[in-house]
Amino acid sequence: MKAVRGILAENMELAREGLVSKSNVENETYLFRAACSELRTETQTKRRAAMEKMRTERTQLQHEVDMLNQRFGQEMANMKEELKGMFDDRKMAVRMEQRDVDSKIQQLNYKITVTLNSDARSEVEGLRWVLTRRAAMAVVLSALMILSTLKYQSYMTQLQENERKKMAEKDTKAATGESGGHGSGGGSGLLRPIGGGEEVIGEELLASQGGGQGYVSLG
Repeated sequence: MKAVRGILAENMELAREGLVSKSNVENETYLFRAACSELRTETQTKRRAAMEKMRTERTQLQHEVDMLNQRFGQEMANMKEELKGMFDDRKMAVRMEQRDVDSKIQQLNYKITVTLNSDARSEVEGLRWVLTRRAAMAVVLSALMILSTLKYQSYMTQLQENERKKMAEKDTKAATGESGGHGSGGGSGLLRPIGGGEEVIGEELLASQGGGQGYVSLG
């Protein structure tokens, strides 16, 4: 029993020492609420200050963004103008190059036309000269053929004339021989000899020179 009482007494002492009075709890509660209020106020103040700072920074950033947008727009406008000017200059340069190319093409066409005309004229002159030469050669050949034909015809005519004369001479000699057999020998009839190879037959003179003979009338 004494032991139990001793244990209870110790536990009661421990409980008394661990117990807190109401005033202490109220003081602790007040201090805690004051600390919480102060912490809330400080937190709200810091939050407001952070929000104001963020608002200020956002306004500044917005202003900087607006300035950058304005500068970017100006730069884009300037670049667009520069590009437009470059394109216009390039168009003008291309037009000038096209004009130069067209002019060179026209000059080349003119030179080609002149060259072709000159070549054509040269070929025509050469062809005309060849045709003229051939025509002249044809005329000369025709004239030579005509002259050869005329010479051959004259030669044949002369041969025929000589043959006829020879036949006539043979006939004359034959007739003379027959007349000498019936006449007086020296005879003063129709045939009498004449010097130089000439004979008189009736009233005609037969002339013999070289190899040809001809009849000449005495009256």
